[in-house]
Amino acid sequence: MNVKFEHDYQQKIMFVSFPEPTVIRGDGDVMALRQAWLKALSSWHSPYKAMIDGTNLKLEGDTAELTDSFARMEKFLKGFFLKKAVLWGLSPSEMAVCIPFEFHPREEEALSAIGIRQRPGAEPTDFRSSIQIQNHFAQHVMELGFSVPVILDSKDKITTLKSKITNNLMQWHSKWNLLVDCSNFELDPAMVEEFQSMERFFKGFFLKQILGYSPKGSKESYPFMVYRARHNAAGRLENEGMSSGDQADCRSKKATP
Repeated sequence: MNVKFEHDYQQKIMFVSFPEPTVIRGDGDVMALRQAWLKALSSWHSPYKAMIDGTNLKLEGDTAELTDSFARMEKFLKGFFLKKAVLWGLSPSEMAVCIPFEFHPREEEALSAIGIRQRPGAEPTDFRSSIQIQNHFAQHVMELGFSVPVILDSKDKITTLKSKITNNLMQWHSKWNLLVDCSNFELDPAMVEEFQSMERFFKGFFLKQILGYSPKGSKESYPFMVYRARHNAAGRLENEGMSSGDQADCRSKKATP
């Protein structure tokens, strides 16, 4: 089942959507959705609300079975700090019978019901969704990458990047380093000063240093130290030593004794 989860830690809202047409036919499908949802909760440590986009979702099969399955799913998720779930876009006839979440026909109504006026907007080119962040809490490392080739060539994009990192920082309670996968990332020279301004901002929120790896272009085109190999960059993080490369999900070439 292809389910997309987006997290707004500042507003404590999880956005759930289905990128492609999805049919739920019985208890097995509901269980698959529940397991995907539970996995997405691994980054949450506080109560949250959920907003579900049902425009690509269809319900087929025995109504009684689906109603019971979704009721058990809701009870299960409430045990993991779900405060409220709002669904929009699904056929009202299906919604009324099977799913116990609050339903609204339109997104604007669902946003109002969840307690916000509008969803944080994405860039026209969907730049925000291309930003990928992984947290390695034990190593004090936040790892930044991009799912598609991007060029940071405007203040708007830097503002979007800053916003997404700031949102992710809601999970942090210690000093941290930023490790940047540069294989899909280039910085317009005209934006170096803006990037450095963003870095100074995060220094005020306990950022220690930024290191990169796998440069797409010249290493000199980045306003931070860049290494060819990921394990070299991870290994040079302040006070971590070469072992941090292995600890941060990096394969080491060191032979096993």
